Amino acid sequence: MQIFPPLPVPQLPAPGPAARRTATAVSLALSAGLLTSGCAVLSPDGGRETAEQVAAALSAGSVEELAFDGVEGASAQEQYEQVTARLGEAVPAVEVAAVEDTGEEDRRAATLSWSWDLPGTDQDWAYDSTLPVVRSGDGQWVPEWSPSVVQPDLAEGEALRARTVAADRGDILGPDGEALVTERPVRRVGIDRSQLDGADPAAAARRLAAVVDIDADAYAEAVEQAGPEAFVEALPLRLEDFRELDAQRMQAIPGLLVVEDELPLAPSRGFAADLLGAVSEATAEDLQAAGGDLAAGALIGRGGVQERFDDRLRGTPGVVVEEVVPGDGAQPSVVEPLFEVPAQAGEPVAVSLDRGLQATAEELLAGIESPSAIVAIRPSTGEVVASANGPGSEGYSTALLGQYAPGSTFKVVTALGMLRAGDTPATVVQCPPSTTAEGVRINNVESYPAEFTGPITLTEAIAHSCNTTFVDQHDRIGQAELAGAAEALGIGVGTDLGVPVFPGSLPEEEDPAQHAAALFGQGRTLVSPLAMANLTASVAAGQLVTPRLVTTEGLLDGGATAGPGPEEPLTAEEAEQLRTMMRAVVSSGHLDVLQELEPDTAIGKTGTAEFGDEDPPRTHSWVVAEHEDLAVAVFVEDGDLGSITGGPIARDFLAAASAARAG
Repeated sequence: MQIFPPLPVPQLPAPGPAARRTATAVSLALSAGLLTSGCAVLSPDGGRETAEQVAAALSAGSVEELAFDGVEGASAQEQYEQVTARLGEAVPAVEVAAVEDTGEEDRRAATLSWSWDLPGTDQDWAYDSTLPVVRSGDGQWVPEWSPSVVQPDLAEGEALRARTVAADRGDILGPDGEALVTERPVRRVGIDRSQLDGADPAAAARRLAAVVDIDADAYAEAVEQAGPEAFVEALPLRLEDFRELDAQRMQAIPGLLVVEDELPLAPSRGFAADLLGAVSEATAEDLQAAGGDLAAGALIGRGGVQERFDDRLRGTPGVVVEEVVPGDGAQPSVVEPLFEVPAQAGEPVAVSLDRGLQATAEELLAGIESPSAIVAIRPSTGEVVASANGPGSEGYSTALLGQYAPGSTFKVVTALGMLRAGDTPATVVQCPPSTTAEGVRINNVESYPAEFTGPITLTEAIAHSCNTTFVDQHDRIGQAELAGAAEALGIGVGTDLGVPVFPGSLPEEEDPAQHAAALFGQGRTLVSPLAMANLTASVAAGQLVTPRLVTTEGLLDGGATAGPGPEEPLTAEEAEQLRTMMRAVVSSGHLDVLQELEPDTAIGKTGTAEFGDEDPPRTHSWVVAEHEDLAVAVFVEDGDLGSITGGPIARDFLAAASAARAG
């Protein structure tokens, strides 16, 4: 297996048909002043008019209608195209600056001022060249042609080439300036058609596709359609992933080429992928949509922070115009750069994501087959420090965009509504084994402890999650009041996190049966793990917390709500009462597993939400908790009771956070 240096920077594309049609139209207009034989009719004016006609033709990209001294116009046109073909979409403007006496009676020197509008930069390439003009035997002034008319440093056989120079992409930084996304080594694996030695291109492509696990048909077609000297990349691989490939199978593939390169990557594959996003080379559609602001080969952001702040991260590419001569091989030899606009590196974007906590969250979800998520927020700052999705989410952002019934975690919202209706944590409420609301019978779970049925305190109803206590509030707390309490805890409050999020939703008006279901987290109420982590953070902070991810000053003003805040905000007294009840969930209720944390101060709530048509129904598993300024929501789409599935995950995550602080 061969390893080669990085690929050369992609060339600017050649002029398209539209540019050629424009040039032809201009040349036809110019030809109106020329003899039908193709020889120019030039006035005996010292060569000025001749120089003006040549300048106009050069600007139009078409000199074939002109006659040069000893050179046919068609030949000059061919040479002109050879000289400028690698300048891509660059457009020249040529003017005559002066026509001067050379000391020879029949020779003049016209100074041509060139200005090239180069793609990808606002800076024009400007210089002067000399156009010799000689007087023919019949007294007419005729131009002389050579490549130096286009650029004074060019000799016969030499040409110009413009290429873009990619800007260094800005890093995505974590707390304390740690680089979360930065240039990391990759290996670009593909088929080099020039090295096939007669082997079938499609067969080689299929063999490589099988090793690196990509679509064999699509890759084989791409290799078949490529030119005989082309390198057709299969995919870039992280260094650690490349080393895991079957070396023997790779070495046996005809035309295999492995190119060393670097790409902006997160610390590990899949690390906060939905939140950070990724980068890839701009497609033809991207280039067209950019209207000239992107150069071929540019890397652009796809999703997450990379896409939202692509303009800042991408920087500005540079441009180099070079003088080249034919080399010994297929690639030309560069003589020297003639013009250069340096690339301007992109600027970094800082986020609140904690690398260690994010990695811990992803590890805790690694063995869960159904969609799952962990979101963690610091109540004191609103900073999102972890947002992880399990492999069962299959790349979807369950953490930020999932829409699920919250189950009994929503009883925190209903409890707030009850506080606003005059209750306190010590208020005695009823917890019957079952109840009927709007003709629908509601039971407590089979495992509900019998000793906490009948008259109990509101705190005990929260701690042991009595469904019937909260359903029986349907005539006392209306849907509008429930929606107001939810809004006070952030559910449905739009937030500009810098990436797409679902803040939760519930109707302000609801039919009686659906309203009764909403009181214990069923019905049409929907939340995301982010929304529930933020609810918990708000309870811990004593006020509505606005989650924030992007911390670079001035980008999102440190995080801001995307709409009006709650009509009736959460008060410090209400939050303290909610904390009292949520502490009981840990000290005497279903989340006793969190008593293992040091110090033993955690608060939380479990939740189980039924879904589907199966009997018994399948359930979403929820846990929300807060410990030592870290609020977390744990969600498993297809799980057991929240305390069984989510409780140990929440404990392990918060314990890891405590260990990190202590270390």
